[in-house]
Amino acid sequence: MNSLPVFFGRDFLIITLQKACFSIIKSNLGLELSQELFEYVLAPIVSAQLFFTILLYFTIVRKRIAADYSLYSIFLISFVVFLLGRMAWVFLSEKGAITILYIRMVLLLGIGIPSLLIAATKQAGIKVSKSFCFYTYAVGMSLGVAYVLLYDYGTLRWFLEGIHDNINGVHWAHKIQIISGVVQLIIPCTYLIGKELLGKRQLKLLLFLSGGCLFGLTLVIGVGAEPQFIGLYYFASIPVGMLWIWAVALDIKEMKGKAGLLKEELSLLIKSDLGMPTKKIKSLLENLEDVSYGNLEVYKMRVREILNSLTDTTIEAGGDTEKLLQRNEERTHAIQESSDVNQVKEILFNEAVELSEIIAKNPSQRNALAVKKVVDYLKESFAEDISIDTIAEMAGLSKAHLMREFKKTMDCTILQYQTKLRIEASQHLLKNNSVSDTAYDVGYSNPNYFSTVFRKVTGKSPVEYQAIYKEVEN
Repeated sequence: MNSLPVFFGRDFLIITLQKACFSIIKSNLGLELSQELFEYVLAPIVSAQLFFTILLYFTIVRKRIAADYSLYSIFLISFVVFLLGRMAWVFLSEKGAITILYIRMVLLLGIGIPSLLIAATKQAGIKVSKSFCFYTYAVGMSLGVAYVLLYDYGTLRWFLEGIHDNINGVHWAHKIQIISGVVQLIIPCTYLIGKELLGKRQLKLLLFLSGGCLFGLTLVIGVGAEPQFIGLYYFASIPVGMLWIWAVALDIKEMKGKAGLLKEELSLLIKSDLGMPTKKIKSLLENLEDVSYGNLEVYKMRVREILNSLTDTTIEAGGDTEKLLQRNEERTHAIQESSDVNQVKEILFNEAVELSEIIAKNPSQRNALAVKKVVDYLKESFAEDISIDTIAEMAGLSKAHLMREFKKTMDCTILQYQTKLRIEASQHLLKNNSVSDTAYDVGYSNPNYFSTVFRKVTGKSPVEYQAIYKEVEN
């Protein structure tokens, strides 16, 4: 999962847009390109493309991550249908366009927006009961049906044909839209935004909620304006889609970061620790369970990924490839067949410990890891005054053995490598600091000795280096 499939479906939508434009021109409908064409065709297609991209992410990627995200997918499907259905007013007869309108409004008000609210409420950490879900859908469906009945009374009269009151059905249908925007979007989204700002402040959720609130506001303003500006919420759906795309990007980064970090940390743990790091492994596996959102299938997927990574690590460390692959296949099968999260955890835990022992017993891998550990330490702490004996003890090798392996791997001694790092750092510091301050900062207690070493490595004294830098700057 390295990137979101942003361009999936793009060709289809662009071709549809082109056909729509050509059809309008050829049929000579007389639409004003500055507003009506954008309102009826361009804005719905552009925003539908954004939400279609998000829908793909939720259905292809997030479907494996948490069941709650299926609710977002339901909203997205209804919203994409709602947006694209707007073009019916251009390509179909009035009767056909109104029929599509009924479907769009029932889907959006009765199913889509309630699903969005339930998903956002769950994501905000609020416990959602079955009765809450029932009433949310019931209110939404009531609003959707009321809209259809009122609009139908003012137009086709399919459902209320025998009633002959002087009620402006279309007007009251628009009132239902306004009520829906306030009750279903503005009030709940504003409440959840306030709760989130005072609590966890999850940026992803705030972006989702802000998008919902923005759509609700523009719906109320556009429908309630005199004269009406129905296209306002179609225009607004574009920035709403961009907010949601941002939220999706953050979600990808967070999901990949959490799971990837745990995978890398566990891999490094079994490679670098020479004993049996059972406590650390158990802690990592518990964290892995947390980022699986309580979903057993997701946890099993994560465990299989890590098991494959650990097997690769052990093979690279010199383990028997055939035996390790067979072992991996057996463990993977056991994980797949298991329905107990504790059993799955135990399988991975035992395998991580055993693979760490296999790696630790491999002399060449042990030496390579010891050298890497020293290199990483020196990069972070080159300015510290630490003896070779202490470094060797940290690396888990004898002093003579470490010096020999380090020289063979790095083609220089430990002290030479430390000096190299110190001089490289000092070249940056000298641009703004004095020679004495630089010497102390990189680990030399004697500025004169630092100058001698600097000249030996670079061919110039620190003062000469500073002079050259100033000339270049000027």
